Amino acid sequence: MIRHIATCSAVTAILLFLGGARVEAEPTIYELMINGESFLVEGNRAKKLESKQKPGVVYNVALRIAPTQRHKMGQVQFEYHWLCKVTDDRKKPHHSVRLRHELGFSMLITELGGALEPKVRDEVLKVQVDSVAEGLAELKVKDMKIGEPFSNKSQNNSRQGVVIHYNDEEGVAHTCVVCVLVGSDFTVSSVVEYLDENSKDVIPLVKRTLDSLSSIQ
Repeated sequence: MIRHIATCSAVTAILLFLGGARVEAEPTIYELMINGESFLVEGNRAKKLESKQKPGVVYNVALRIAPTQRHKMGQVQFEYHWLCKVTDDRKKPHHSVRLRHELGFSMLITELGGALEPKVRDEVLKVQVDSVAEGLAELKVKDMKIGEPFSNKSQNNSRQGVVIHYNDEEGVAHTCVVCVLVGSDFTVSSVVEYLDENSKDVIPLVKRTLDSLSSIQ
């Protein structure tokens, strides 16, 4: 079932659509070059390749998608789990990328410019939290609770955030995490939405992405 979940860009609440059936893709054929010789191989399968240029030479190969992918925006780059669908909207005033994972969680990452001072960062976080809360209120969610600000850091950035808990119209528990992340020369906002029942699987994937947010090298 598709659930309507409110989140926000830099200052405006928008809607994310979570869930939906997975569509299985057909096997992908890759062209693999070995010492100048071309072979066609199917993804995610091991295969023995016999060289036509060097009789008797056999290559044992397997080609698969790496479980961790990387995406570059205008100022920052980040890593994400390969089962995320990535939508990059470069036309907005603030460059935004939306990740939507098979587990049903969504993440919105928005570039906000250079590194902000702590006071300004706090103000931006408040605007973000208010925007998300207003969007949820418009959806008439139940039992919405806004937590106290928290802070932590990784090797690449420091961040402050607020956790919002609520129940949807069917009584299903959701969590929304709103963060402002600051690096040496950038500020990024992040809004994450997930079902509480999936938290054990979702949180490590989200943490990996947030920890990886860094300046483009």
